[in-house]
Amino acid sequence: MPHAPGLPHLTYPCTRLKLNRIVSAFTDLEANLLKERKKYINSKRESIEMPILTNYWFSDTDFRGNTEFLNISHCAGCWAWINWPNIGSTDSTLVWEREDREIAIDLPPLLNAPDILAAVDRLLGENARRTSDIKAGWIPWRHVPFHENDPGRHADLDLLIRIFFNFHVSTPWYCSEADGNINYYVIPYLDSSGQLGAYVDWWSYHYDGGAPFCTGAISDTLNNAVPGGMSTLQSMIDDRLTLFSERRFDMLYLLPGDGTRTGGGNVNVDEHVSIALLPR
Repeated sequence: MPHAPGLPHLTYPCTRLKLNRIVSAFTDLEANLLKERKKYINSKRESIEMPILTNYWFSDTDFRGNTEFLNISHCAGCWAWINWPNIGSTDSTLVWEREDREIAIDLPPLLNAPDILAAVDRLLGENARRTSDIKAGWIPWRHVPFHENDPGRHADLDLLIRIFFNFHVSTPWYCSEADGNINYYVIPYLDSSGQLGAYVDWWSYHYDGGAPFCTGAISDTLNNAVPGGMSTLQSMIDDRLTLFSERRFDMLYLLPGDGTRTGGGNVNVDEHVSIALLPR
């Protein structure tokens, strides 16, 4: 068969063999490119998805009291650990692996909206006044006042949101002034469809003062006003929940403080918590 000078002479079987090798080489190249592309996509995903390992150290038992915390970010699927000696004296601890999709709702700023403060002030009437902002911490069920009246209502360590504020009662000259706090206990939840809900489950109050003749009148007033405030608070919670009516979530949990995901710090979990949600 004629061929150009300087070029090798190939018979048909040899040409076919070389073509097969070329096809095989291209197939291997394509497979390697796909493998590298997958690695690249995974590396980009890991660089975006940065879970957080958070350690909380509580000064009191059952996850209560002053709380030290430290956040460590890490790539998805990687090891992470916390070694922080400056935690002081602690009686309980909690470690939480927090997903990148987590959103946190800081409760105290939400509860100190003008309409809620105005409703609370109306609840107190003429002879009492609010002396603090509204606070929102968590409390295990077994530490809720008067839980012994219905101990099986929740498990001992179920965490309720305690919404509370301080108040002062002015009394006649023959009685001592009274100071105390009013507390409402709220259960947040996700229904079967993943929609966010919450209900006011319990109430309590405590005060000191009013002696020697005014404690009865103060208690009577509070026994009427505080339970009546449950429906008012529930209505306001329902109104806020409409903001999330179109959203669905896979998980709900509580976090100390404002739910920050960076650094470390200190917060009193009895007075400041957030609701954390994992959206679908």
